[in-house]
Amino acid sequence: MTLVNFKKMVRGPEDLLRITIALVFISAGIFRIFNPEVAQSELQTLSVPQVAAWLIIPLELIGGLYLLFKAKYWKQVIYIFIIFLIAALLVALKVDAQNILSNLEELFVFDVNPTDFFLHIIFIIILLSLVLKKKSK
Repeated sequence: MTLVNFKKMVRGPEDLLRITIALVFISAGIFRIFNPEVAQSELQTLSVPQVAAWLIIPLELIGGLYLLFKAKYWKQVIYIFIIFLIAALLVALKVDAQNILSNLEELFVFDVNPTDFFLHIIFIIILLSLVLKKKSK
């Protein structure tokens, strides 16, 4: 007997996307727990108070678990994550828009680093989800 029934968990491409993003947030929360100095440095770079880590970690872990197991209110968690990500992007632009804009060419060059490697895996999952999406009747 398995702990998780994957056939029930992944019924279509949308579930694959939901699970993938859930794992991204769960792993980010776990990473912040075991690497608090990196989390503190990140917040400091963004000029965000250190106390925000105490809000971000539970958000990532609990929200990620909600998405992973498609718990009640999982769609509302998606909206919370969208707001969270938009806020992070706006803060990053406020802090260093010049650097972001002057390094746009980086988007089109595959660097051998964990970020680019991970993003390419995400691209593959998105593309597979688009190809495998069932046609609406």
